[in-house]
This record gives sequence, structure tokens and C-alpha cells, in this order.
Amino acid sequence: MYQGVYGSSKKHDADLDQVIKRAFQSGLDKIIITAGTHNETIQALELCSKYENLYTTCGYHPTRCSEFNESNENEILNQIFELYEKNSEKIVAIGEFGLDYERTQFCNIEQQKRYFEFQLKHLISLNKPLFLHNRAASQDLYDILYKYRDQITKGGVIHSFDGTLDEALQFIQLGYFIGLNGCSMKTQTNLDVIKQLPLDKILVETDAPWCGIKPSHTSYSHIKTQFTSETVKKEKWASGKMVKDRNEPCTIIQICEVIHSIRGNQESFEDLCEKIYFNTKQLFFSNQ
Repeated sequence: MYQGVYGSSKKHDADLDQVIKRAFQSGLDKIIITAGTHNETIQALELCSKYENLYTTCGYHPTRCSEFNESNENEILNQIFELYEKNSEKIVAIGEFGLDYERTQFCNIEQQKRYFEFQLKHLISLNKPLFLHNRAASQDLYDILYKYRDQITKGGVIHSFDGTLDEALQFIQLGYFIGLNGCSMKTQTNLDVIKQLPLDKILVETDAPWCGIKPSHTSYSHIKTQFTSETVKKEKWASGKMVKDRNEPCTIIQICEVIHSIRGNQESFEDLCEKIYFNTKQLFFSNQ
């Protein structure tokens, strides 16, 4: 989408440079580009070499695990290791990987479980935090993580969390952070869960260009920062403009505003952001 292409249709010029510039002008310090295949990590590393303070991940998303089979699994694993060894300073997490039981049309459950565990078993030797995908698979994900709990030394985050409070607390007790974005905040039930999460276990994310907060989401009324005057339909894009319904990293402030509001202003907005920033550095950038 940041190349101006939507589906297979070109709507406007590439504006990735502007998106990244807008992100850092809005106050971001670092950006992690989550990858879900070997090729996506390669593409992300190209961006990391072009822009300062960009980082990425390595691993296979559950919907891409159909690329694995018994004859190529070790070859794929070796590709990941080789890429990591050459780019260890820019690859800050293993993932995005995990389980997705809502989109089994891309990869069946047994294949997902097999190759999530296969990746986990081998890649934890990299000694990096885990960037975990979970859709309607909390118990199976928990069981596999629990099995390897003694080998996993850096913890991780359950990205784009939209589960129950009990599920969140189960992962927290196992040593994981809970990652929140617009898809985590669609309903009042979602907000009721977030309100009860310990602040020292919360991370925020955008998952851009996806997972923006929409007017139909319950969380929308808690937003203070709007980008309406800067946003146009993709067909009317002009340089310097954001695109309607295309999320960007700069909107991460909205996630923080929602959390601050539903927590009843227990702390100042600045203190909340500082704490979440500390959580993020603790997980991904503890050596910096």
C-alpha cells in the first residue's frame, strides 16, 4: 500500500518515504517491521539499510507455514539462520509466528502447530524475544510455549491481542507482554479486558497498514488525536497526505490515548507513554 498499489491496482505514487518521515516527526524513536516469511525479512532489511532506526524480525507467519514440508524444512531453517547471522543487529525478534485458527484456508491447524513448534524449537537458540501471532488458538499456543518455557529466556509479546482477560493473564504469568493495536479495541468487551491489564505488561503497535481504529470501533470515542484534515481517499492522494483506511505508524498515539482514557486517567498521559516505551525497550532493545 505504501507503494500506491491496492490489490493489483496502482492508485498513486509510492509514498513510503513520507510515511516514515511522518512517523519520526510524530515522535517515534524506532520502528519494527514485522516479517512473516524469509523474503519479507530480506525486503525489510533493505528498508533498514536505507532508513535509520528501523528494525525487523525473522520467521514464518502461521498462514505461510504451508511453504514448509519435510523435504525443505531444514533448508528454510538454515536460510533463516544465515540471514540472522549477517543481520543480527537489525533483527530484534523471532516471528511473526504462532497460530491462526481463523484463517485455516491458508494453512491447516496441524501444519501450523507442527511448524510453529519446529521454528520455536530451533530459533530460540538465537536468544531473541518472540513476536507471537494468536487468533482463536490461545490454549494451543500457551501449551507449546509452556513446553519450551525453560529454553525461552527473552520472553516475547502476544501481538494484536483480542482475547479474554484469563487468556491474557495466562500469557503474562508465563512471562509475555500483551501487544495492543486497533484490532485489539473493536468492542466494549475488548476495552474491558485492556482496562484490567497491568501497565507494565502492555506494549502498543499499529500493525500498519492494517489495524487502524475505525469509527465503528468502540475505542474510537476515546481518541483525541485525529488526522482527518490530512487524510484523503487513495484516488485523490497528493504528496504529504495520508490515505483514508490505510494505517500508518504515526497513529500509534491513538492507541495510547485509548488506553489512557479507559484506565480512567490513573496516571498522566506522558507517564503512561513513558512506561510503555520502557516496556518496549526492555523487551526488544535491552542492550541499547
